[in-house]
Amino acid sequence: MRLIHFVVFHPWRTLVVLLLGTLLGFTGFYAYQVTATFGDITEESFRPEAAREAIEAEQQVDPGVGGLIAGDALDPVDFGPVEPEYPNAFGEPIPDEVFESYLLLGSDASGALADSIIYVLRPAVGGAPIMVSLPRDLYVWNLCKERYTRINEGLGGCRGTASGPEMMAIMVEDYTGIPVDHLARIDFGGFARLIDLMGGIQVCVDNPTRDIKSHLQIDDPGCRVVDGTTALAWVRSRHGEELVDGEWRPAGQSDFTRQTRQQDVLFQLAAKAASFTSPTNLVSRLSAVSSSIRLDSGWSFGEAVSTAWRYRGIKKADVIRFRIDVSNMRSPQGAAVLTPNRTFTDQLREVIDLDALLERQA
Repeated sequence: MRLIHFVVFHPWRTLVVLLLGTLLGFTGFYAYQVTATFGDITEESFRPEAAREAIEAEQQVDPGVGGLIAGDALDPVDFGPVEPEYPNAFGEPIPDEVFESYLLLGSDASGALADSIIYVLRPAVGGAPIMVSLPRDLYVWNLCKERYTRINEGLGGCRGTASGPEMMAIMVEDYTGIPVDHLARIDFGGFARLIDLMGGIQVCVDNPTRDIKSHLQIDDPGCRVVDGTTALAWVRSRHGEELVDGEWRPAGQSDFTRQTRQQDVLFQLAAKAASFTSPTNLVSRLSAVSSSIRLDSGWSFGEAVSTAWRYRGIKKADVIRFRIDVSNMRSPQGAAVLTPNRTFTDQLREVIDLDALLERQA
């Protein structure tokens, strides 16, 4: 009777109570969805420095190789074990406090090789972020194998001592001189689903384009919005061809073309992320890719989302970018590799005042 009396004589208060109840119910359901989504994210062991120590502790170095004696630690900047022709494979050590660093990986179907490697550096004292793609065939020192290998092999890990993410972080740090703070990787299926849920991306070609190996097929010139499957084929294409005057000719087959496409997709996704209009949209996107994303164990999904949100809508002009200077070479095993012509540190100094950053951080 009291409830009926309240409803009859206080209709506006009743409406407010109902609205608040509905809102709280929705908020609780939304919070549950987000929490459930976070729980689907796979965390990967990520203690690169501990892994480095474990690898070095197990190594038995031949006294005749590079002047090392048994038991010596393999210092990434000690040029003793480095073959003379590859001194540029090591960067000048830079304190971890200078940059906040993020290593973004796209893994191949096997999960043991990195198909896309993008390193993002954010100066701790402020300033424009830096983005650089590391060629998958970059020939650098592999601490686990005690020889040079392609950098993408790091994702296979080091048996018993380092996970794939940890080994990738070690190789990237040795090459750049900059410790990796956080790492995220996504597989092929997750990438395609993410593109679909974001409404596709725009791809522009001057002529009909195909890549039989990556299953890329674009029949008409011009720009179009493509789905996740086509976008994946586009960024993975290494054997592209275009139809000119009735003849298929090689086009876009360099690793740099792939890097440009991969970075372009990131900027397109950042622009689309700026259009999020409701919690429901956010949750649907997170849920769709949560099972395909792996984060390092020290980076919570909430922190990763916060980082991504910080850069939503960011444009190419707002980011410092440069290309790794390399030469085509053959490894001793006969594999096609890319050897760095200059150290990463030297190239970094060309685009930012690194010495000023080091002084401010000291």
